[in-house]
Amino acid sequence: SIVPSIIHAMKKYKNNPIVQEHGCGTFAAMALRKPKNALRILQDNDRDGGGANAICTCMKRFPNHVPLQRQACLAIRNIVSRLVKMNENDVVDDETTTMMEATTTTAADNLVNVREIFLDLGIEYILRHISGRHQGSVDEAYAALRDLGCQVSLVKFDKDDIANGGSGTGRTMMFGETKPKFRPVFEESDELNGGGGIEDRIAAVAESNGGGTF
Repeated sequence: SIVPSIIHAMKKYKNNPIVQEHGCGTFAAMALRKPKNALRILQDNDRDGGGANAICTCMKRFPNHVPLQRQACLAIRNIVSRLVKMNENDVVDDETTTMMEATTTTAADNLVNVREIFLDLGIEYILRHISGRHQGSVDEAYAALRDLGCQVSLVKFDKDDIANGGSGTGRTMMFGETKPKFRPVFEESDELNGGGGIEDRIAAVAESNGGGTF
């Protein structure tokens, strides 16, 4: 699995927001409609804290790096939503079922654990008070909160009412009434393309953006 290499690189270059952004984006793309990959992100490389810890750590470390916040929210949403749906509706292959059984005894237990892994890391606060305050990541933050089972709502503001001296506050909308304005994948970038192994390419990108290691 490539997951341990990504987690290791995110830990090694923990002060480089570009590496963190691409790491989260890679997780988001890997987990999209792929429950086996989502499980690997959560389970692989426990000595470095696993993928969930890597995602939450970089979100706290770079609270004002909006592209990173957006990709991290997408990663969380894709991981959680896919595993929840897998437990509720989907038919999965034998390898994924074996991975689940090695971690938990029942599908219901696995559903709870997937959410609790992130909630125990304080992700609800991060999504509400860090990612959720940026215009560029608020839709993704609310999607992640929804799939984590957190109570969320959006307040609609009327800019014309504000311009006319009003409060500008419209009705409160429960998330899900309108279609979220985000794509659940990481936009393709040329920065990590090219030859060499994944760790070599990550190191090259990190070096070109100022390093970021201790």
